[in-house]
Amino acid sequence: MDTLDVPEGAVVAGVDGSARAARALELAAREAERRRAVLHVVHAFPWLSQAHGWEFAPEAGAMSVAERVVADAVDQVRAAHGGLTVTGQVVVDDPTVVLVEASERAAIVVIGARGLGRVAGQLLGSVSQKVAAHAHGPVLVVREQAPDDGGPVAVGADPSGDAPEVLEYAFEEAVRRGTGLLAVLAVEPESVPPDYDDDRVTTLLQQATRTTQERFRADLAAWERRYPGVPVEPLLPRQHPVEALVTAAERACVVVVGSRGRRGLRAVRLGSVARGVLHRAPAVVVVRVPAAGRG
Repeated sequence: MDTLDVPEGAVVAGVDGSARAARALELAAREAERRRAVLHVVHAFPWLSQAHGWEFAPEAGAMSVAERVVADAVDQVRAAHGGLTVTGQVVVDDPTVVLVEASERAAIVVIGARGLGRVAGQLLGSVSQKVAAHAHGPVLVVREQAPDDGGPVAVGADPSGDAPEVLEYAFEEAVRRGTGLLAVLAVEPESVPPDYDDDRVTTLLQQATRTTQERFRADLAAWERRYPGVPVEPLLPRQHPVEALVTAAERACVVVVGSRGRRGLRAVRLGSVARGVLHRAPAVVVVRVPAAGRG
């Protein structure tokens, strides 16, 4: 019943013995190699919270199963990634609490989630969603369908320009992966309420869209100067941001989105775009954006 002990700057992989966790573990190992970081494998054993609070120990048999989950995961990674430093531990606590706490020291937390689709996607595991909403650093949520490396990194741009952390993370990830960037600024077509159905209103809305797109291109050009080795393809679809990013995910190795998560683990309050993309894309990094910005 170890207390959480995450090496500073490690890639943390949450495992539970499932197939989705196995895929997350493999992608976490690759992420650790790219970052030249330790891979720390964690299995949070959700012993009865009351029993844990009263300091009742889990049964020895149950703990041995949990320890075997971690040992098998560590052995699997060491066999496939011989040069990687891999550590692991079992922590008796709620998985969400453990992984959010781990994110304070980790470079990134990697966790698996259930399958894709408009219906199945709504079953995004509560642990995955809560960790993505409340982690202190980036969280990579992957499913079994998550692609191998090779495609570009896709990133959703904030039309307000208030989230430079998201673009910076996406460019850095493209550098780590040696790939390009799909920079997506999605603006839905102008919709004028019937009471305001006036050509002047439509013209103003269209001008606002053009201004937003021009600012986006200018901001993107500044980022390209900072990262001259990253090929950038700007995408400006006229559709809902979730639809645009899910479409981009078909070409991408990973999608990067921002979230101004709320405190309190009982509340799952990802932004609507981050939540929608998490439900429907196979590999998504959620980057924490300071709450002082606009949401």
